[in-house]
Formats: sequence, structure tokens, C-alpha cells
Amino acid sequence: MKRLLEALAAGELAPVYLLWGEDSAAIKTVVAAIREAALRPGGVSTGMEAFNHEQFDAPYVHAAAEVLNACEQVPMMCPRRLVELSSPEDFGRHRRAEDLEGEAKPLESKRDEAIDALIAYFDAPNPSTVLLITSAGLKGTSKLVKAAKKAKAVVELKLAPAGDDEAVAALRDEARHRGLALSMEAAHAMVSAVGPSMSELLPALERAAAFAGGQAVEREHVEAVVAATRETSAFDLTDAIGAGDHVRALEILARMFHAGERDSGQAMKLLGLLLWQMRRLCTAAFADDPAAALNIKPYVVKRLRDQAGRFDERRLRAAYAGLARLDADLKGGSKLAYHSPYMALQRWILDTCQALPGVDARR
Repeated sequence: MKRLLEALAAGELAPVYLLWGEDSAAIKTVVAAIREAALRPGGVSTGMEAFNHEQFDAPYVHAAAEVLNACEQVPMMCPRRLVELSSPEDFGRHRRAEDLEGEAKPLESKRDEAIDALIAYFDAPNPSTVLLITSAGLKGTSKLVKAAKKAKAVVELKLAPAGDDEAVAALRDEARHRGLALSMEAAHAMVSAVGPSMSELLPALERAAAFAGGQAVEREHVEAVVAATRETSAFDLTDAIGAGDHVRALEILARMFHAGERDSGQAMKLLGLLLWQMRRLCTAAFADDPAAALNIKPYVVKRLRDQAGRFDERRLRAAYAGLARLDADLKGGSKLAYHSPYMALQRWILDTCQALPGVDARR
């Protein structure tokens, strides 16, 4: 992504771009850079941007010809046109496609025809048009992605969120490149606050560096100026617990409890999520056919098994049993659990991670 942004800043444009993956923030960042490079060459407005920019949402497009006809038009008083197409995997979903005899075609047939037409365009794109295709739903095995990888005129880029450790390493590399000192603790705090996407991390780094005033960026600088905006889930929490990282697990727990809502009602919602996730982990680890038992796809089973593998059998069973006891305490009106559910969940994390004082983590 970094090399692509540098190329766009230098005015280097390809005829076709395919940006796909789950990192919507990163995709937005690259789309903005392509728009700037294509419609405002050299950073100068031609005043003709509206005439040279068309956008199509594939589910509402009748046929690929609408998009390709726009690609073949001549730019008006500007070096290039920009044509954007989103969600090609859902081509025509909200439009009824009819053949020459007036009989409705299956949606799958209409979509496949459109994808084939786009792939044909890859081989001979209009050099005065930039076709920008974006998708959050495409898979690496799709025909469109495979064709884009092979086409010389296409820049294909998958933008998926990195893991937390990868994001920390990339962020510290970027800080060194900028001549900034960024401690490991500060980098972890930043990723914990805003997530692993570099498009979110870089502005956070700039704010923390400005607040540090030329000093090394430390955790306290991050906590002072970087708001916690990352979405968290029970999967994130159980992943941290499985890794035995009680510090990260406690940070995630704090974010999952909304400010001012550390009460029994909030705890019950979170307990439900955690019990559901721990039950899935136990099923993935111990069931003969977890895909059938959980009614989920094999790739989801693999992800669950990978996470369950972070626990040994004793810790996984103990973690589930501890949650079940806490659930019973909350429902049964236990004074400690009812009045201090947040503290009770903190203790469960420390106990499961074997981080309580006097506990030998090696046993």
C-alpha cells in the first residue's frame, strides 16, 4: 500500500485498479489518492472533475456495458477520466436482467457475464481512463482477482487488516522512517486504541508525536491524545487470553465495557458473548466433527482451532468452567459478582492467564 501511495503521489497511474479486502479504511485512503491523481493532476484542479468522474455500484447496474461504455469515453479538457465500480461480486443483484426473448436470466448468469466482460477489458483498457474497482466481498479464489493478478495493465491489491503484532512492527518501522522514536509499549497502546489499519495508525502516530514535543513517544503520550475507536469482540478477548497476554486482555475488557456502564446488565451481555465463544472453542478442540456440531464452514473451524490451540486442554476447560461459575454467580445474586462484575471479569482473566500473584505460570 505504501509503494502504491508513493507512486500515485508522483502521478504514476495504471489503467485499471482492483482494490479488495476487509480493510475498508485502507481502501478509502487509496481511493482518495487515486481520485486526486486522476482528476487533479499535479494537485491542480482543471475545473472539469465532475465531467470526468463516473461511479457505479454493481448491484444496481443492468450490465457491464454501462461501465465499459463510460470507460471508452474521451476525457473532457483533462488527461484522464476516472470510472469507479464497487461490489462487482454482486453485479445486477438489484436489477432484473432479461434476455432478448424477455425471459429473466438467473442472477448468477448475469453476474458471470459481467465479470467476463470486465476481464476482457483488462487485456485492452483505454489508456485515457482509470477504471477503479473496489470490493469488500471478493475472495482470492474469485475469477476476477485471478485475472487481475495476471493482467499487465491492472494493479491488484488486497487490503486486509494486519494482525496486531504485524501492525506494531509496521508502525515502528514507519516511525523510524520518519525519524521518530516510538517505544514498543506506545506502539502496542496505539494498535490497541485504533486497530491494526495503517490508515488509522498513521494519524494517531502524528498526534502522539506532536504531543510528545520532540521526545520519544511513550504510552502516556498515546493515552493522552489518541481516542479508543477500535471495535472489539469476544474473539479478540479470548485470543489475548489464549496467548496468555493478560495486559492486552484487560485493555480489551476495558473497551468492551462502555464508560459508566460497568454494571451487572453490561456484564451479562459480555458474559453471553464470552460463553458463546468459549463454547465454540471447546467444541472445535474436542468434538469429532465441529463443523457439523456448530453448523459452520470449515474455514471458520480452522480459525477456531487455531485459537483453541493457544490454550492447553486444562486451561481451556478451566477458562470455560470459570465463566460458567461467574455466570451462575451473577444470576444467583452473588454480592461480589453483582456489585463488581467488572472486577469479577478482571479476576477471571488474570486467573485464566495464570497472572494472579503467587501463581506459577509454568504449571
